[in-house]
Amino acid sequence: MLAAMRRKRARSKRTAVTTAGTRVKDKPARAAVLSADTFALRVGDFLFRHRSYTPVPLAVLLVWQAEATYPQVLWGLALMTAGELFRLMAVRSAGNATRTRRVGARQLVTWGLYSHTRNPLYIGNLLLWTGVVIFAGGPYTPWLLAAVFILFLVQYTLIISLEEATLAELFGESYAAYRESVPRVIPRLRKASGATSDATIARRGVTHHWRYAFKSERSTFIAIAAVLTLTLISTYFKA
Repeated sequence: MLAAMRRKRARSKRTAVTTAGTRVKDKPARAAVLSADTFALRVGDFLFRHRSYTPVPLAVLLVWQAEATYPQVLWGLALMTAGELFRLMAVRSAGNATRTRRVGARQLVTWGLYSHTRNPLYIGNLLLWTGVVIFAGGPYTPWLLAAVFILFLVQYTLIISLEEATLAELFGESYAAYRESVPRVIPRLRKASGATSDATIARRGVTHHWRYAFKSERSTFIAIAAVLTLTLISTYFKA
């Protein structure tokens, strides 16, 4: 019986569940996409796996030149709050369906914030880091804002291209229909037609509550708090 349970767990790790309830293999789908061996896909895969570290050089420059002032701090906090709210809503919508270390998903998430834009987490990241730059202030703020936009434009263009190819391989027509009805980045106010209902979400067992979202964002909270603290310390010693 123990051996059977182990085999069952192993099978569950090798598969992903589509919106129709059928199972597709996750790793072979990713391998099929990467087998195209294009430079853009390889770079996108690298950036996806290291996306938590790519803003580190930017954060170091930010702290070094920081000169936080009263008006800018308020504007920065407002943008950071908007960005983090976007992230929390996205994580709450997706639950544990897209929280992976590798490109892919156990389910195609089409509800909540994902029925307005296909990439809400990346919008949240852009708002968050724009807010951090404005919060920090300093003589190089315009250049750092430009660096944020260029970094995120290049990084997320490559990552999104890889994600789209992988999801198309995993979910086929379901993803094609979703891609057709929901914008890639810029959200629209009206929810996509045919968006998955809350009742369907509950039946699929997808995590869907604020407690999970806040717990999942804990590392983000710590990282942003650390950067803001260092910018204030840097500002203090420049006074």
